[in-house]
Amino acid sequence: MDLTAAGKLFDGQAPVKDRLENQVYRQLLDKIRFGNFAMGERLPSEAELCSEYGVSRPVVRAALSKLRDSGLIVSRRGAGSFVNSGVGTDTQGFEPLHSIDDIACFFAFRRAIEASSVELAAENATAAGIAMLRETVEDSRNLLNKGDIGIAADIKFHTKIAELSDSRFLIETIDMLRPHWMFIGNFVTSLGITGARTGERMIGEHHAIIDAIEAGDPIRARDAMVKHIRGSERRVFKGG
Repeated sequence: MDLTAAGKLFDGQAPVKDRLENQVYRQLLDKIRFGNFAMGERLPSEAELCSEYGVSRPVVRAALSKLRDSGLIVSRRGAGSFVNSGVGTDTQGFEPLHSIDDIACFFAFRRAIEASSVELAAENATAAGIAMLRETVEDSRNLLNKGDIGIAADIKFHTKIAELSDSRFLIETIDMLRPHWMFIGNFVTSLGITGARTGERMIGEHHAIIDAIEAGDPIRARDAMVKHIRGSERRVFKGG
């Protein structure tokens, strides 16, 4: 697909090169998003991308740089650019993500693990623990007000729930999921489907979970957690 002509269709002051690199970036992003390039797979060479999109090498390099800055690809000297799988080869624990199906499995696994985690939290939580959860949600809101979706704060919230479950195995499992969690969060941010409304929805779901824990109702807490994780999955795959 030759993007040069398409770039010239736009009026305005921005250089055509800038528009072209954004177009190439979005094309590659969609291919990663929809699994045309599997996680861990090597991207075509710069020369091949130039030929495919009908653009110059600087345009391709700028698009690849944007993907690297987003954490979606990694470059290896002498080998090229690869879709980031979210986990380094020296990481112990779960294997790196390899596909879009792996992301779906990630959410299914979280539903199973965190349903148990939040049930135990509802049975064991102290007033101090609940106050800590609410403080974490407020941190998320402060970040949201600054334009940050707060991926790290979201992970912290779920980690605190695992800690309230008083199960070292649940805590360690959540910790092992952290690299995948961060990668998926950055992936969604790169797609441009996060924003204030998405953040507010997530915060509302967090409050529903805390309310159930505070009420000492493990079934309600489980339902709230499953609803929240399903919502997170929907936001990844459908942007809603």
